Amino acid sequence: MGTERTLELQKAIESLIARVGWSRKALARQLHWELNDTDDEEELKRFEERLKKELTRPTTKPELLERYLDVLRQLPDVEKAGLVVPQYVATKHLDPDIESVLMDLSKDLSQLLRNKKST
Repeated sequence: MGTERTLELQKAIESLIARVGWSRKALARQLHWELNDTDDEEELKRFEERLKKELTRPTTKPELLERYLDVLRQLPDVEKAGLVVPQYVATKHLDPDIESVLMDLSKDLSQLLRNKKST
């Protein structure tokens, strides 16, 4: 069963690659190069297929998608494009209701920034 966090992260990754101008295949190649020490073409093709599924299935673990976003944040193409990738880190020190309100506020601000950039 998918979580709201999984769906948010999938949308964030899709939005990011669209703004950078990458396809899912290009994303897979970038992530594979950053996460692995091999240039094996067969392994790359398997990773491309796995990533395609991870970006569409609601059962993908949010931790995996967060790891992908962490890698993407550091790539020169993303930095060059001047894109800011929001990163939420749960503190466990705040009341869950307060954390929920803060996450909603963060989402609203991100949406406002996206709308401002597109005008």
